[in-house]
Amino acid sequence: MRMKRAYGVLAVVTLALLFGERVEAQLAKQGTYTGLYGWSLSSTVHQLEEGHVYTQDVYKGTFFNDTNEGFLHESSWVCSGVSDVVNGKGDANGYCVITDKDNDNAFLIWKGTIDPAAGFNGDYQWTGGTGKYTGMKGNNTFSATSIGSTSEGRGLLKGEWQLP
Repeated sequence: MRMKRAYGVLAVVTLALLFGERVEAQLAKQGTYTGLYGWSLSSTVHQLEEGHVYTQDVYKGTFFNDTNEGFLHESSWVCSGVSDVVNGKGDANGYCVITDKDNDNAFLIWKGTIDPAAGFNGDYQWTGGTGKYTGMKGNNTFSATSIGSTSEGRGLLKGEWQLP
């Protein structure tokens, strides 16, 4: 009798897991965050003239919220962009698609300046998303640097978000 009950409970739990409704984490209507974005870069480089380089870039990596949980913690970021650099200084801009653990997406547009003395700094704005990020807006900043002469680096991110 106990064995039948155990199998019955196991069957119900299995069915609930397989066919139950997807439980999404709730996101506050607004908030602030800081964190670290570790990335790897792949670029197509176009030498326009001596000292003038134009690149098409893709940054891929993971964001870690400073609270070790919450807003976009351990999310995947894929950011594409272009940069125009003359004698080591220039501008860059692009877009990112962020995917969280629930497979919801957040979208942003970014721009920044490149300066060997100051690094790669800029801002970005949330432009919306899917699922819990639908209609998201907000202003944010980043400060990024590469690691030595590798194609990897990190960005320190800080900002806020608002949902409708």
